[in-house]
Amino acid sequence: MENSSPRPAAKWLEIAADVSIVIVAVVIVIVFARNYFFHPKTSRSEIAAGTRLTGQPVNWQDNRKNVVLVLSTTCHYCKESSGFYRKLVQDCRNSHARTVAFFPQTPQEAQAYLKAEDVQVDEVKHANFQSLQIGGTPTLLLVDSNGVVQKVWLGKLPEAKEKEVLDQSCRG
Repeated sequence: MENSSPRPAAKWLEIAADVSIVIVAVVIVIVFARNYFFHPKTSRSEIAAGTRLTGQPVNWQDNRKNVVLVLSTTCHYCKESSGFYRKLVQDCRNSHARTVAFFPQTPQEAQAYLKAEDVQVDEVKHANFQSLQIGGTPTLLLVDSNGVVQKVWLGKLPEAKEKEVLDQSCRG
């Protein structure tokens, strides 16, 4: 009669492989969950109030206030914030502040994205985020008629910050 049970070394190897697979799966889930659900705690952007925006084909002198939406078609926080952006753009239009959207994608891709989200900005521009010192999306900028950034808002904004953006950008 033969012993049908695996040898102790083979059984140990099988258990070790199973445990390793479970550990790798848990680590992958944690990494993806952290990147998807949580904002990084460190600043993503070096751009700050006082920075002059140069190299962009935008005539800042056309308006006293310019609101720049720095977005990406692949940014889920941008998509989640589209309802706020619709309100922001409408309030800016009502107060004669110009809205400009900067995207890393082509203007055609960006316009299709904005149309799908029903966000109707005054201008859409392709932008090099690295040269603008933009570390991530979404980022909102309040820019004066000289092309100088007056205020910066980073990330998906809570309701209180959305109100601040509306008050400082369009209502003030």
